[in-house]
Amino acid sequence: MVNSAIELVERCYEQTNCLISLEELKEVFIAYVFGSYQEEIVARYGLDRFYEHLDQIRLTTCRKDFDQAVEDWYLLQYGCRSDEANYHDILFALVKETIVHYQSENRSALIRDVTKLLTTPTGFIKRWQMGQARERTLPAYFKYLIKLGIRTYDDIESLVDMWLVEYPNAFDKKQQQLFANPPRKGRPNNVELALLQDMVSQVKPELTPQERERLRKIYYYHRKSLTMKEMVEKFKKYLLTKENQKDSQAG
Repeated sequence: MVNSAIELVERCYEQTNCLISLEELKEVFIAYVFGSYQEEIVARYGLDRFYEHLDQIRLTTCRKDFDQAVEDWYLLQYGCRSDEANYHDILFALVKETIVHYQSENRSALIRDVTKLLTTPTGFIKRWQMGQARERTLPAYFKYLIKLGIRTYDDIESLVDMWLVEYPNAFDKKQQQLFANPPRKGRPNNVELALLQDMVSQVKPELTPQERERLRKIYYYHRKSLTMKEMVEKFKKYLLTKENQKDSQAG
């Protein structure tokens, strides 16, 4: 017999071996207590002793007691409520790694590929287990994911969406090539410059030689201090200033 309700939740969780939300775990916990755990205790001590045992660990037939036990277990494990978990930078790096490895073509494919990386035995699980001196079990791994901010499959979808806000051109093949070969210190990266030119072409398809030279200068001078978006905005301001000068001269 367990010594507390939290210990019983832990036993239940160790049998899940998958991503599971707090609400789902509450349902699974009730099924576990009145399923395999009840069978185990009744076989040894009888039904009356089983219900006495539940009273002793403060689990009556009241749903509130069972839900509270799961919430207490979560708080003890992770130090926060389920709706307060935040994504760790490790996860954002894994999304970038995923799109380079799988060359995901759209949002749905990226969500699928990140899920595959995080949940299949040959993916991130294997790498995590190799880095552990002990506690290499699947329950320990999924607890680790929760600490990173991944509790459910919906969290993976939210993670991808948050990452795509920062990298809206992530499905562009040149951008994926840039992810795989980031700019080196000192020398500019031709792939990055080509991507900047593509982004600018959406603003103005045909550039004059003077404008092309201006774009190159913006890239060379600001590539270490500005993002790609910010360099595009800087170039748009240049075009606007140029247009205003034409209007004033015409007037």
